[in-house]
Amino acid sequence: MSPLLIGSLVAGGVLILLSIGFISHSLERARIERARAIAELGSRLKTCRTINAQLPGQYMSTELNVLLTSLEISLLEKLTRLDRKDERARKMLESARQELKKSEPAITNPPVKMDSEIQAKEARLMLENLQTLLVQAHKEGMIDKLALQQWSTQIAEYLFVTSLEVFEILAIQGIRQGKPRVAKLQYERAITYLQQQNNPALTDQILRFKELLKQASDATVQSEQATSADSNELSAGLQELEKTDADWKKKAVYDD
Repeated sequence: MSPLLIGSLVAGGVLILLSIGFISHSLERARIERARAIAELGSRLKTCRTINAQLPGQYMSTELNVLLTSLEISLLEKLTRLDRKDERARKMLESARQELKKSEPAITNPPVKMDSEIQAKEARLMLENLQTLLVQAHKEGMIDKLALQQWSTQIAEYLFVTSLEVFEILAIQGIRQGKPRVAKLQYERAITYLQQQNNPALTDQILRFKELLKQASDATVQSEQATSADSNELSAGLQELEKTDADWKKKAVYDD
């Protein structure tokens, strides 16, 4: 066998090995990319369904329900194309399509009274997730620019209301716990937040919070004065005890 033939065979073998490695790498990269795409779609789908089912009723509307159901259908269609064996996604897709066909979609989201910080923060998180979901949907052509702008404005209003509710919730909790200074701080934050909006229509809101701030400030002063008086009484009591103890010790020495 000539050296030239041997060299050709070796080069061919190396080329085959490189080709196999390249193909294997490409297949693995495609598999990873497909798995990543499925996971991302699954995450967005979960967010969409959670918002549709759990968003407080005061923020939910028929229009938003229809929009979220339409996004759910689009995400499920992509998911079933990537994973044709996913029967659960296929059933969910059929169910969502049936729901969208209804003339009056069933909205079961009850209004939620924001009487705790946790509730307000959960509502705010869902609204922020909704905004992110719509921005991504616009990038992928699921909704147009006008729809995104309209819903973004609406979500911003909801977030504004929820933020004020958080300030008030924390302030009320502070007052109930006998911590007026906490209430004072929260009202100050609410006023700063309102002023940052630079909206003349919020003047009444600012005045309302300033009045609440005044009440909290007065309560703080009274609380501090009471604390100071208690401290003075305690000091006087300790001094009296120390004097009594000293007199008793002197008496004990003289008696001895």
